[in-house]
Amino acid sequence: MRNGIFDLATVTRAAVFVVTGTALSAFWLIARPSREMTDAMREWPQVIWFSATLLTLAVALPIFGRMVGGARVVRLATIAGLGPAISSFANVLEDGFRIDAAFFLFISGTLILDVALLALTIELARRPDLRTRMLAAIPAGALVGILLFVEIGGPVMLVTWLGAAAAALWLGRVRTPVADAQPGAI
Repeated sequence: MRNGIFDLATVTRAAVFVVTGTALSAFWLIARPSREMTDAMREWPQVIWFSATLLTLAVALPIFGRMVGGARVVRLATIAGLGPAISSFANVLEDGFRIDAAFFLFISGTLILDVALLALTIELARRPDLRTRMLAAIPAGALVGILLFVEIGGPVMLVTWLGAAAAALWLGRVRTPVADAQPGAI
């Protein structure tokens, strides 16, 4: 932040995270997901809504990885983002076009997501920098939100991705050099 203004990249990153948390939470709250297949889950508006919601996660994860930085983190976050992208596509095939074999593709995407989120959490938690270790809460929260999506996933994802947005704003601030500071300012 320079003179109270964040740069466009920081604001955009935070907005993507807010949209992701809000989309996942809204889907959870309104659609009331279930472990059992219902007729409503096979209706096109629901199929498109759920697939679009998954795509927000597919976009947010690689952005989170680039925000944190480091080759392994970026790679793991990109792989994690691939998981919901695969699951989103599989959901359209399975529930939209009634191709039941796509269920295995959906499960594969979910497994990719879960394993990559776990690896990303471990990678960040092992970093020596406290700030980066604290960011391990984001992939950990996303993992819990995915694993327990039916029960409490919406609120967990909302808190997780709002936390990611706050972290983006916190990390994106640009410190004003001391030479630019006003005399007598603290």
